[in-house]
Amino acid sequence: MFARIAAAIARAIASLGKDFWNSLPKIGKTLDDVIRWPFSVLFGGGGSAPIAHYEPTMSRADVVEGFKAARQAAAVHAFDPSGIETVRKFCSAPKHLRDDMDISALPSDVRALLLTMSDDELFALRNASPGQIKKFLDGKRHQIDGVPLVGVHKPLPTKLQSPRSELDHRLWAVQARLQKAVENRFKVV
Repeated sequence: MFARIAAAIARAIASLGKDFWNSLPKIGKTLDDVIRWPFSVLFGGGGSAPIAHYEPTMSRADVVEGFKAARQAAAVHAFDPSGIETVRKFCSAPKHLRDDMDISALPSDVRALLLTMSDDELFALRNASPGQIKKFLDGKRHQIDGVPLVGVHKPLPTKLQSPRSELDHRLWAVQARLQKAVENRFKVV
């Protein structure tokens, strides 16, 4: 008889334990609501309103057309800070249209050189890579066959003065001669 009572008590405890274990999430949510309630009263608790359903007003085709229109509008007003596209357009334009083109964004020495270049030189410049054209604009060695360098024909200033004083220049010349003499003494033949 005692065994029956012990088995009944064990079943009751197991049943309560199972129910308790299954009800833990609900207990946790209730405790969370009890803790949140004073804060929602003090600071406003609009978090329980349902989210409104969103219905888009534009279709995918409308979005794509809008992007295409924006891209075309941007292409019309393209900003060319490097000047590469301006040089390409100038080189590609027919001879009678080059005089009316606006190349004022380019440096003055580049404009002067472009206006004096032959058709062959303009053709070679037009077919050059963007990096070579950028070097052309900067006055660096661009390695475009037949195209002159920008700024090579600049006149030199008439009064060139050494950054050294006269005394420093004489001292430097004497030291150079002395070191050359020492180097010549120890040459291996």
